[in-house]
Amino acid sequence: MEGSKDFCGSSLDDNVANQTYASTPSSSTSGCVSGDDTSEGKAVIPASLVTAENYLTISEETLALFSVDDLSRAVDQCKEMVLESPECSEERKWLVRRLIELRLRLQEAREEEKDCSALNHNEVRVVLGHHFVLQSEPSPTSKHRCDRCFGVIWSVVHSWYQCVDCKYSCHVKCLVQVCRVCAHVKASENPTYIADICPELGLSAQAYRCAECKAHITFKNSCIEPRLCDYDGRYYCPMCHWNSTAVIPARVVHNWDFEKRRVCRASKQLLRLMEKRPVLKLQQLNPKLFGFVEELSLVKKIRENILIMKKYFVSCKSAIESRFLWQLQERQHFLENVDSFSLQDLIDVNSGELLQYLEKVQVAFVKHIKEDCKLCYGRGFVCELCDGDEVIFPFDSVAAICQQCFTVFHRNCWTKKNHQCPKCIRIEKRASLRRDSTSSEENLST
Repeated sequence: MEGSKDFCGSSLDDNVANQTYASTPSSSTSGCVSGDDTSEGKAVIPASLVTAENYLTISEETLALFSVDDLSRAVDQCKEMVLESPECSEERKWLVRRLIELRLRLQEAREEEKDCSALNHNEVRVVLGHHFVLQSEPSPTSKHRCDRCFGVIWSVVHSWYQCVDCKYSCHVKCLVQVCRVCAHVKASENPTYIADICPELGLSAQAYRCAECKAHITFKNSCIEPRLCDYDGRYYCPMCHWNSTAVIPARVVHNWDFEKRRVCRASKQLLRLMEKRPVLKLQQLNPKLFGFVEELSLVKKIRENILIMKKYFVSCKSAIESRFLWQLQERQHFLENVDSFSLQDLIDVNSGELLQYLEKVQVAFVKHIKEDCKLCYGRGFVCELCDGDEVIFPFDSVAAICQQCFTVFHRNCWTKKNHQCPKCIRIEKRASLRRDSTSSEENLST
């Protein structure tokens, strides 16, 4: 059969026949399939197979350009050609290699098609700051409710959306009705808590409507029960307020009250996202709290010692290699300042977990400085106010620190000397002598 002419004037058969194809090595034990490749691993297509009808099967372009359906047809046709070819012939050898290549390419094409389908399936939908991802995998062990209509989400029956940031869940049909701004957006734009305890204004200030979905609510002759959020002091309808409970930051800071109270869904999600952020400055919000809560005062003292010991570790090669400071990896703000607390920190202080945790960390830090590392131990101090030769450190309980030159003394010696530092006195004398010598030189020059 005469091949059709291409735009260059050459026949399709000639164009195909001039191609050289890379053959896939076969592991078959049959002698008809193995051992006849050239030294470069190439095999020239047999001339008897070069026809326009076989172009889809034998063309090298098939491996890169054709769809899954075309590749499937090419595989079927190649199978028929293998059966029709003479046994142990050059044609059969080439066709078997080609069939292996086609099957491999078909498998790759199907995987690529599956990945593209999954990518489109997991397309992110952005609504009011939410990044919704379609949840199609059934999870019979977990129970979800729609944050928009409060209906049960049957994940085994139908698909649903969930925000990857705040975990807002909703039916597919409820996506267009979402009216709550993502809690992650609020936490990022304004990472602070409401400082007042339940700042209630009343239903009249809300025009007798839900603070979120604007549904009509009232205490008189209404089937929709208004529910107060103890965090923001506003009223919500039952679909926006599920009577969820949470620890209120303002009550903790002002009253050291950790009782969980009812909050709306928006406040619940916001408090969950904010609970580990160190945004509470207790020294500014309520400095008297350290005097009333002994555990909190001890935690603050240990944090001060950790900041002092940090100066030893940042210049110690052994401590850097051992990653001592990584023991506080989950509470990095403890290595930055003394005053910042997260809500979770205060909850752990109240339960006693944080104090136990910091005491263990402090023991490990002190052991390295005083016992394990000679370099850190060499940076200790000897009290100049007494005749003792004991090496003391600024984080010791018996130590006092001069706030001018940061020299360390025994606390008792420091008190007996009326807080007069001998090093500061020497520095002042040297400065006075320099001033006197400078003034005398100026007088002589004049």
